[in-house]
Amino acid sequence: MPKKQRVRVLESRLASFPKAMAQQKEIYDYLRSVDCCRVCCLRFLKGTKEEFVDIDAALRKRDLEPADQENGEHKAKKLKENVCIACLGLFDLDRIATLACEVKEHAAYQQYRCEAGFLTSISLPIVLHLRQLALWFDVVDRFPQTFFPGTPPDIAVKDALKMIIIHQLERTLEKPFSVDGVMVNVPYTYANEEEELRTLEQVSPGVFANRKANKHTKKEFISRNAFEKHFTPSMINGDRFRKHYAVPPVSSEEVGLVRGELSFTGPTIFLAGRYNKFSRELSQTPWMIDGKRKMAGSVQETIGASVAPHFGVSDEQLIFSSSGREDVDVRCLGEGRPFVLEIVDAKTDQLPEDVAIRMEQEVGTSQTVAIRDIQLVKREDLVHIRHGEEDKRKFYRALCVTAEPVTEEMVRKLRIDEPFVMQQVTPLRVLHRRTLLARPRTVYSVKAFACRENPHAMVVDIVSQAGTYIKELVHSDFGRTGPSFRSIIGAEIDIHALDVMAIDLDWPKKLRR
Repeated sequence: MPKKQRVRVLESRLASFPKAMAQQKEIYDYLRSVDCCRVCCLRFLKGTKEEFVDIDAALRKRDLEPADQENGEHKAKKLKENVCIACLGLFDLDRIATLACEVKEHAAYQQYRCEAGFLTSISLPIVLHLRQLALWFDVVDRFPQTFFPGTPPDIAVKDALKMIIIHQLERTLEKPFSVDGVMVNVPYTYANEEEELRTLEQVSPGVFANRKANKHTKKEFISRNAFEKHFTPSMINGDRFRKHYAVPPVSSEEVGLVRGELSFTGPTIFLAGRYNKFSRELSQTPWMIDGKRKMAGSVQETIGASVAPHFGVSDEQLIFSSSGREDVDVRCLGEGRPFVLEIVDAKTDQLPEDVAIRMEQEVGTSQTVAIRDIQLVKREDLVHIRHGEEDKRKFYRALCVTAEPVTEEMVRKLRIDEPFVMQQVTPLRVLHRRTLLARPRTVYSVKAFACRENPHAMVVDIVSQAGTYIKELVHSDFGRTGPSFRSIIGAEIDIHALDVMAIDLDWPKKLRR
């Protein structure tokens, strides 16, 4: 832009500045006259985050209040008599100032030891949207050069409240705002909400007729999303709205928002590691049929008993997932199977090294399960364990038995270096819980060894695609899997014992404690 043109633009802006300031003052004075609190006035003037943190300084800087009104000592007696018509007393700065101290001193909050910090969850009544709508109609009529029917006239109530509360919590708790922190739940209610919202049926009866006809929306009068979708100045008839609801809205000193009991929710954290299973009589997760336990314990419960106490939760709250699963009678050896414990409402987000070592040692005393490499991981890291399962390879060792003595020809036929694809119809033993399908699975290699001590036995090492049913690969499941070892050697063969030797997943990080 040429210099002369830039000068003209600057001069134009400077010339319009006094007019904009005057308009701003006019809006502020009007909103104050109809019982809007100072914070809500700043919302309609599109205040910044820094301004909401220090309301007094912001209003003085904008020349909206005299400089001699120090420390929030204001003379507007009417505001002391009536709650704000927009926020219903939500932005009572004295009450907000005590919130942070209440959080810090709350016994429920003190049980958390989370270094990440905190976040807030604020529940506000929908009636605040209705009051904003009434003021929206009002300011569009009175200040058409500044406010428009299709554009929200203010900073959202919840956004402004969070700016104020988060700043105070950060300063009082001496911890940062973080989505990984302890959630501070702050609920608000309004006694007259239903009564006020019922007026909307007279304004737009069609909206509520459709909601009553929809079985999913019968329980609540109107949702927040439905209000925002159907009730704006450009969506409803302004005259009809004014007929059934006051514009601007009104309030009284007796009825305002009431803050409910504070509550807290700890972060959801994820603990990853690898486990070995040495027992052939242990399920991976609790085995229940018709509400009755089939086995006394499980891998999940053995691990959970050592992990849960550190995080201040019960082992029933832990959500277990792993890279595949082995049958009850199958051992998991080698480096172990990667697993993750999802821990909801954790009381701490730290795992000191000495605690991790103690957990691993405690699980090891069970003699049936061992864990290693346990560590905290991020939610986004779970992609390693939850996706691409069928692309992984699994390594097995099977002890097989034959009806006829094992021959060199049998061993030779079960030494296969080239990958082959077989078709597996859902095995009979899992058909009660799996969809009946024919699944192609790749076997990458097979290597058999005869057993000197038993002429009817052989050990077979198998590398296959994840999701392969190894037992059926051996005996064919009455021909439902093919080719199978039975069809390859042309003789009856069954599996006596099976071990998982390795899983092709280099996650989580190996720590080598």
